[in-house]
Amino acid sequence: MLFAQIIAFILVMVVFEAYQPGRPALGPWESYLASAALAALLWVGARLSVSMHLGRADSARRAPAARARRLVAQLHGAAILCLLLMITVADLKAHLMTWPLVGTWETARGLLAVGLYLLLLAVVWSAAHRLEHASGMGGLGRRDYLGGQVRMVAPVIFPWFAVSLCRDLLVHLWPGARAWLDSGLGGLAYLVVFVGALALFFPALVKRWWGCTPLPDGRVRSVCATVLEHTGVSVAGLLAWPLMGGRLLTAGVLGLAPRLRYLLITPALAEALDNDELAGVVAHEAGHVRLKHLWYYLMFFMGFFLAAYALAGPMSLLMSLLVWWLAGSAWGLEILSSEGAGGAMSILLALPLVVLLIVYLRLVMGFFMRHFERQADLFSLRVMGTADPLVGALERIASMSGDTRDAPSWHHFSIAQRVQALRRAEAQPQRIADQARLIAKGLKVFYIALALTIAGGLALDALGLEQRVKQSTVTRLVEQEIAAHPHDARLQMQLGALLFEQGRQRQGLARMEGALALAPGDPEVINGLAWCLATAKDPKLRDPRRALALARQAVTLSPSAHIWDTLAEAYFVNGDPRRAVAAARAALAANPPNRREYYQAQLRRFQQSLKREKP
Repeated sequence: MLFAQIIAFILVMVVFEAYQPGRPALGPWESYLASAALAALLWVGARLSVSMHLGRADSARRAPAARARRLVAQLHGAAILCLLLMITVADLKAHLMTWPLVGTWETARGLLAVGLYLLLLAVVWSAAHRLEHASGMGGLGRRDYLGGQVRMVAPVIFPWFAVSLCRDLLVHLWPGARAWLDSGLGGLAYLVVFVGALALFFPALVKRWWGCTPLPDGRVRSVCATVLEHTGVSVAGLLAWPLMGGRLLTAGVLGLAPRLRYLLITPALAEALDNDELAGVVAHEAGHVRLKHLWYYLMFFMGFFLAAYALAGPMSLLMSLLVWWLAGSAWGLEILSSEGAGGAMSILLALPLVVLLIVYLRLVMGFFMRHFERQADLFSLRVMGTADPLVGALERIASMSGDTRDAPSWHHFSIAQRVQALRRAEAQPQRIADQARLIAKGLKVFYIALALTIAGGLALDALGLEQRVKQSTVTRLVEQEIAAHPHDARLQMQLGALLFEQGRQRQGLARMEGALALAPGDPEVINGLAWCLATAKDPKLRDPRRALALARQAVTLSPSAHIWDTLAEAYFVNGDPRRAVAAARAALAANPPNRREYYQAQLRRFQQSLKREKP
């Protein structure tokens, strides 16, 4: 359940942050009421679904617990869909962005998304509480159940909150850090360092959120301490894990460093198992530590960050190709120009990252998690000398949890499969070494695949294909506009400039000449042709004298910054850096609204040339 919540939470945050709303069709209060109506619809739908499920359970009792879990998962999906409809159809994000701090603080936006998601989850949990009799928690009150769910989700939310808040504080206290953090490599370095540090110190916070308390002296504590000492595993504490009123049948080990590592056991599990069974479970958890599974999990998360960084360019290229394809047809253009297209495209831009996350967690990490669990089972077999203790514990958990014995998950083999593997390894001890070799081979494949992914992604990004696709898309759009308005000089000029930038300079100049013939007195058209004649790479196409004459004409008609810059370039290519400096200063004096650094760089370039010219 925890890993499913991690996937759902990241999905919600990525979609909420990626979605860029356009002008809202609904007013603020209309949006709030529409969002409330969607939440009410979720509430009604969840309760009706649960009631129908419970009504069918009387006549169809096959696998009630599994059916209940599937329904809860479907309701969680409905909560995510409801949130998506709120921020898009109901225009909720567009209005939330007008609230104080929301537009400038990433943490504030995230907290709103988290708050909405938790509210919708509370609706689902409130309805799902009636299903918990199938999991053996029928006596748990609604308030304790909801509180337990929130406590379970808290460790999923806090890492994002800590990373986001520290980033916001850093940016607002040191504005110069924004450019570095916004760069792909800077953001990756920050995330890797912060998450690495968080992984070490996080367990101390989690045990507080979960309300863990030291195991009292007695049978359970004595068995746990004895097994850990025998296996050579050090922990900072042996803790009772009271989530869901302590009714969950589970145990776990938390923490990478010995002084920040804890063994957690729920009271229900401790009471249900005898000493041998409890020892088998503790040996299993010790196996995770001795076999360094927790460190591998951290490495897998770091690997995802690296892969996402390397694939950011290729994933953006895919979306650029989609836009290029849509721009090539009438119906595609209608989609791109329709109201709300910008918001839909912003969600599509986030889709490759979401798909990568799900594939990585479910297939890559899922494979290792299942086999790490099996390896920890076999470690318990080796420590205990027999499979009976752990098999007995697993069978008891299965009998007390309903119809869970044959139900696998994406990160666990089923209890039946685990028992079968233990019995086979007990009869054939070489299977323990076979399991270790399987994991070692899997890790080698992972390392190679990750290295190839990072190298391939960075190499593809270095080719600059995305920029070419974007230029091709704009060119296609301008060409279609020209087909509808063939005598529009500005469109002809734009197409000429695009072709010129793409290296098709002869074609670009031809378009520019055509634009000038259509509008001989348009300063923008004159300026565009002057720039191309002054900067053409092919000496046969370059015409500095005509470029200077055109630039002078354009600046007389419209003395704006970019036209002064063209005149400065024309003076420079005609061998007159003194006048180029004067024109560049005029460009800066015209107070350009953007690209000021470019104009300053141009001035420095011309000044350096003037200094070299002087004796």
